[in-house]
Amino acid sequence: MRFCMLLTGLLMAGHALADDGWQKIKEEAQGQTVWFNAWGGDEAVNRYLDWVSGEMKSHYAINLKIVRLADAADAVKRIQTEASAGRKTNGSVDLLWVNGENFRTLKTAGLLQTGWAQMLPDWRYVDTAKPVTEDFAIPTEGAESPWGSAQLTFIASRK
Repeated sequence: MRFCMLLTGLLMAGHALADDGWQKIKEEAQGQTVWFNAWGGDEAVNRYLDWVSGEMKSHYAINLKIVRLADAADAVKRIQTEASAGRKTNGSVDLLWVNGENFRTLKTAGLLQTGWAQMLPDWRYVDTAKPVTEDFAIPTEGAESPWGSAQLTFIASRK
């Protein structure tokens, strides 16, 4: 999970080190493979994640493998299946781009590691005036870190 924390921290802007502990996490993460399950339905996001994958490899020696999902609920089901089979660590999903409903499902089932988000070096850049400490009306308890936000997005064509 430490390399997932690293990835999440590096995906946010800044890349500043919080302390020697973060340096140790970076060193331990080198050579690791991280399976990032993300919604694959947007070509712009897919290109961005491909770019991030290359950056993780060249700057941090981390192999970021993007698993493009039609629905994040598929990864949630995989996590639940692995947990019910007794596999609570080293599962097939290291990092998940999760929506509120899937967050609630995983959090309620006790399948998320808590307390890590605020330890990220770039947490200081998170606008905590925004609703980042709860998701789907459930306290996050540091089990998720925002990497973008949109409350409502309009797309228009001037044809």
